[in-house]
Amino acid sequence: MAAIDARGDDVVLRLEDNERSLMLTVFTDLSALLAEDGDEDGDRPDSENWEARLGLVDRPRPDDPALLRLLPDVDPEDEERSAEFRRLTEFDLKQAKSHNVRIVLLGLSKGTEITLTHDEVLAWMKGLNDLRLVLAVRLGIDTEEAQEEKYAHREELSESEDLTLTLYDFLTWVQDRLTTTLLSRTQGEDDE
Repeated sequence: MAAIDARGDDVVLRLEDNERSLMLTVFTDLSALLAEDGDEDGDRPDSENWEARLGLVDRPRPDDPALLRLLPDVDPEDEERSAEFRRLTEFDLKQAKSHNVRIVLLGLSKGTEITLTHDEVLAWMKGLNDLRLVLAVRLGIDTEEAQEEKYAHREELSESEDLTLTLYDFLTWVQDRLTTTLLSRTQGEDDE
């Protein structure tokens, strides 16, 4: 089972091989979900497109509910306002989320014992949160009541849903332990 503890100024995450392998898979999937698309003419991706970087290009509302959860409408009641907000902010938001995922993937590529700096822990926490949001959408968990219902009827879930819920639980645990470890270190520094 995974373990997380502080070592000096760093946080050390130790994973079993199967946990690491699973996290590599799902974070690679998240990276693909966030991947930049070229425009409809198949031209340059956003990273090479200065118009997209400056918010000069309209950005379509995501069709995938999980991607929409990561890149939500600013005002679901006002399509025009949401489109304008998306045009101005989506490029930077996708870049930030993708950056966090790359930091997680880089850490996972180093083996089963991963030493994280303060900034890397923050990136991991954000990446884990985004992945948990995607899994929650895939599981149909959009409220606390829906989550309680999912757990109350867990024996009725398909094998795939049950495995996804187990993964969701594991990622929640890792995120919670990283947060707790970081907070306890920060509080210890405040006491000095």
